[in-house]
Amino acid sequence: MVRGRSIKNDPHSHDFEQRVDLSSQACGGEHEAPEEVFTVNGSLRPQIEIAPGELQFWRVVNASADRYVDLELEGRSFEIVAMDGMPIAQHDAGHRTRIAEHVLLPPAGRMEAIVTGPAAAAPGRLISRCVDTGPQGDPNPAMILADIVANPASETTPRLLESSLRPDVKSLDLSAEEKAPSRFTVVFTEDKNGFYINGEKFAPDAAPMVRAKVGTFQHWKIVNASGELHPMHIHQVHFLPYAENDKPIADPLWMDTVNVPVGGSVDVIMDFTDPVIRGMSVFHCHLLNHEDKGMMAKVLFE
Repeated sequence: MVRGRSIKNDPHSHDFEQRVDLSSQACGGEHEAPEEVFTVNGSLRPQIEIAPGELQFWRVVNASADRYVDLELEGRSFEIVAMDGMPIAQHDAGHRTRIAEHVLLPPAGRMEAIVTGPAAAAPGRLISRCVDTGPQGDPNPAMILADIVANPASETTPRLLESSLRPDVKSLDLSAEEKAPSRFTVVFTEDKNGFYINGEKFAPDAAPMVRAKVGTFQHWKIVNASGELHPMHIHQVHFLPYAENDKPIADPLWMDTVNVPVGGSVDVIMDFTDPVIRGMSVFHCHLLNHEDKGMMAKVLFE
């Protein structure tokens, strides 16, 4: 679990910055001093033991309130098996995993992946790359999350047979919904007075901004009309982001939190087909400072 640890006004902040090798190189965003460093399971730059060739199952959660994690395992790749708790095989039995050199996890983003231990002579580091959060965004510099060290006492983990992994696969044809006009558009905006969805601040007694029929798929368009990144999150359901800035996304994955680019848009297919979803719920920006200042709205599942 990756969390942010405040170093603002901390007398040990310089030591913490040195320990994680906090980068001083800006990659965008506002030019101000970073206020947090990341910890892994509560520890600052811990060691992760893995034997050469060993297969380990990692579950990584970005539990930071408002910082992005762009995961990279130096010299290795992630074999992703699930995002945001949704197994890839759930919708694609013939293509159960995805290989990635780095994975961007916005706040609340989760990844489950298989990691292979490097050669004994090639230890590496787990890092978070610098993330450009936009001209109005907060600094999100690169830093080291953990050191990967050899553990020769570990045994190589056998890979599970594909035949033993048989989820309840849903074969879906969503092409018609993807081509149809969006049924609902979410627009993120902000000003000096707060943060808004479709021009409105969240109010506990507000009526639902949108109603969703349970048993359907819906094309939603999420627009970021601000100068910083916003991760859009919805409760109870997953969705498939299939286009960014009106261009198809290669090899899309189902998730429940998606990054919306500065001045851009993401088109998603909402899956409202699970019969257990009912009643009032919410969708919001998962930068909690933005959510708390109004960037949240209600959805009523009927």
